[in-house]
Amino acid sequence: MAMNKKTSTNKTGNTYEYYICSTYKKKSNKMCTKHTIKIENLEKAVLASINYHISFLTDIEEIIKKVNENTYQNEENKSIEKNILNKQNEITKLSNFKMCLYEDWKSKVLTKEEYIEYKSRYENDIEKLKENIEKLKKEKQKYEIQKTNKNEWIENFKRNKKITKLSRDVLLELINSIYIHENGNITIKFNFEN
Repeated sequence: MAMNKKTSTNKTGNTYEYYICSTYKKKSNKMCTKHTIKIENLEKAVLASINYHISFLTDIEEIIKKVNENTYQNEENKSIEKNILNKQNEITKLSNFKMCLYEDWKSKVLTKEEYIEYKSRYENDIEKLKENIEKLKKEKQKYEIQKTNKNEWIENFKRNKKITKLSRDVLLELINSIYIHENGNITIKFNFEN
């Protein structure tokens, strides 16, 4: 259940803020217990938890990098690069053949009709290879974008490295929910927990 923010003054006249269970406060003491927590204590616990997670990001980032290097997607990316290189080599080979056609025609090894036919065929093949290369480059770019998006949660944490004070933006970006238990324990669910 949600918690309500309250302000209280102790016997010495010091004012402090705390959260109290809204179910207990508004509905019934039979539905929930009167668990409370000082805002100062909650903020310290949440801040410590965020900084704890951030401190381990370097290790996590290195592990994810190694995992990404060995994934199927990475193998697929290497395959695309190899395919692009093969097609570029094929274009070079066809371009060389095309250049030799003119000499073959001039030296009467080919007729004019053969020259025009071969030249047209080579140009068409080169154009198809270029189109294939463009498709492969777009596919490779798609894999790179996916790889970048997978590590977005790390970047969200790193942006907040060494925070000393909680803000609404940090809480919304990093934390899904916070549970205050009857015994005073706190459970924090992060947005990127998985």
